[in-house]
Amino acid sequence: MKLLVANNAAPFVRGGAELLADRLVTELRHAGHEAELFRIPLGDTPEQILESIVAATLTELVNVDRVIGLKFPAYLIPHDDVVIYLVHQFRQAYDPPPVGWPSEPRLDRVVNAVRAADAAAFEAANRMYAISPFVADRLKRSNSVDAEVLMTPPHTDHEFRTAESEGFVVALGRLSASKRQLSAVRAMRYARPGYRLVVAGQPESPAVLEEIEREIADGGLEDRVEVIPRFISEQEKLDLLARCLASVYLPVDEDSYGYVCYEAAMASKPSVTGTDSGGTSTLVKHRETGLVSDPDPHSLAAAFDELAARPDEARAMGIHARRLALELDLSWTRVIAELTR
Repeated sequence: MKLLVANNAAPFVRGGAELLADRLVTELRHAGHEAELFRIPLGDTPEQILESIVAATLTELVNVDRVIGLKFPAYLIPHDDVVIYLVHQFRQAYDPPPVGWPSEPRLDRVVNAVRAADAAAFEAANRMYAISPFVADRLKRSNSVDAEVLMTPPHTDHEFRTAESEGFVVALGRLSASKRQLSAVRAMRYARPGYRLVVAGQPESPAVLEEIEREIADGGLEDRVEVIPRFISEQEKLDLLARCLASVYLPVDEDSYGYVCYEAAMASKPSVTGTDSGGTSTLVKHRETGLVSDPDPHSLAAAFDELAARPDEARAMGIHARRLALELDLSWTRVIAELTR
């Protein structure tokens, strides 16, 4: 089949959804299909959101057998054969603040337009899948639409390895307010001595990095927190995971199981995540495969301290985490078979 994978596009932003779209196109081609990636721009302002809806719904496709839509507004593209593989909706139109928009006339009309466009697209789709139970549950609550859960395999294939802990907790991923690396840094003000925090990833904006650096300076944490503010290579990531004591990943209401948690588990390392981090609980079971903590600095410091003080228990959690990750049996073969049947 000639398949068009449709995703949204924000300039110079590259995260999990972009990696998923790229890998999906690659796997479709490996399975013998012709596949292309098509991206619909998504702006920031309410007016730009309305323009995105118009752009998607007026798109006319030729020479395409099926559209596989991932995110708003890309899944709005009209076609006789649309399969939606939902990464997430435009949550500003559904969630309460601070994720969702507050109620005011300028925003309400955009929220209504988003919801109306979603309702039409979901009704027209031939099939609906969601990348996690949390995305499926949110869709059911907000739109009364059922979606089959089809969890995404990792975007890249690695030879994960593990080594003895070198006494640091690692926070991987794009540095952003929503991923809350700043909370992990603040926790080090209250952490016991004897271990460090390494924060590694491309900053989403200069302001995010400046806030982290200011917290380090104000807290006198220069000898306890290391920041690597750039995109790190896959080998650097594997090395950090192999040598760390544990991984910390603190997203707000994560849509998926969290690739950061998955990669830590595959390296046989436990993860610390937040009680409000959503899908990370798929892999992070409290005191079994890691620690689930309130996301305030004092609670996070206590979680870090516990793992540092009990290395044998941390090691056992890491072993259990890898076992659980393997039990998920994440398979691109199944994903491709479902999306193309």
